[in-house]
Amino acid sequence: MSEHLTCDVLVVGLGPGGSTAARFAAEAGARVIAIDKRAEIGTPVQCAEAVSEGILAHLGLSAPKDRWITWKVAHVRLVSPSNIVVNLDDERVSKMKFGYVLDRKVFDKDLATMAADAGAELRLKTRFVSGERLEGGLVRAHARHFGQDVVIDAKVIIAADGVASRVGPYFGVKTVVPLKHMESCVQYEMTNVSLDGAIEFYFGKDVAPGGYVWVFPKGESKANVGIGIIPSLTDRHAKDYLDAFLASDRMKGARVVEINAGGVPVCRPLKETFADNLLLVGDAARVVNPLTGGGIATAIESGKYAGMAAAKAVAEGRTDRAALAAYQDEWQASFGKRLELFYKAQQVLTSMSDAELDDAATALGKCGFESISELELLKAVAKTNMKLLLKFRTFLT
Repeated sequence: MSEHLTCDVLVVGLGPGGSTAARFAAEAGARVIAIDKRAEIGTPVQCAEAVSEGILAHLGLSAPKDRWITWKVAHVRLVSPSNIVVNLDDERVSKMKFGYVLDRKVFDKDLATMAADAGAELRLKTRFVSGERLEGGLVRAHARHFGQDVVIDAKVIIAADGVASRVGPYFGVKTVVPLKHMESCVQYEMTNVSLDGAIEFYFGKDVAPGGYVWVFPKGESKANVGIGIIPSLTDRHAKDYLDAFLASDRMKGARVVEINAGGVPVCRPLKETFADNLLLVGDAARVVNPLTGGGIATAIESGKYAGMAAAKAVAEGRTDRAALAAYQDEWQASFGKRLELFYKAQQVLTSMSDAELDDAATALGKCGFESISELELLKAVAKTNMKLLLKFRTFLT
């Protein structure tokens, strides 16, 4: 026995991007169904949980909800391969902006609740299986819910189902990410961690080839301790490198209470994040910062634009690719150039030797900053080290 549902907009995946898309489509008047294969939104945790203040504007909020925040960030520490330490705090940064370490289990569930409150129908434990096009400008999704077949017909599908999107290929969009552009990540939530309030980043070929180790506080002695590496640069697994870091004096006495793992695309976005009746957001569209692997902010922003574009297309009675192309124009205008710059920076940084990373840390130690951002840090390094300026000139000029 199967269930047959209809809607204007179907969202597949209720991470930050999908929930935001569902919310804004519903607020614009579309009939929205949003499905997710998980029984509980926000679990398992998929990332290090750190975001900047800028994320709030796209959620229509002036301040974060207290229950979302486990730590307010006002101090960043960078550690080079030779243990050259760079501290960035309000004494060195004139216009220090705060960031936050989230409780994703709470944050993600609240975003889904906002979508439901806006009128979206949420269907959990519902797994997308396949899709097809119908006559009359409709698309159909086949799903499974507790062993029962579910058929959902929609005018637009928003794929928010992550880096290995199953939705895209059914509607003509290839979503496979080459291994060289995939970052392998492992994270431990840990207790009994020695902390002084800083979020910490550790770099080096022997520490995290092609990436970094992070320590993000979540309380007085609780932290997310994780790693991202480029697997094509090493024969070892990400977990091997992270476990080696845990054996260092820095993590002495710390204990693991939760383990999470996954993959992050560190490449350019898809050339086209739209097709007839289809929009892709977040990791499914590869709109991730290739330099840091961070994707919460871009998922939320792309989700917002996708939800609004889908509702507008439905209202105007045109859901073909030409009608939906404005979605890509929106996110490209907002953060497309930034992602391209960070992609070029990531290519340079993964090619740097440990000695060059040490030189970069030394250069940063001599600088003052107006604000902390990836671009500010790169410019500062280039200004103080001619050899690194030559490496960085392809994307800083």
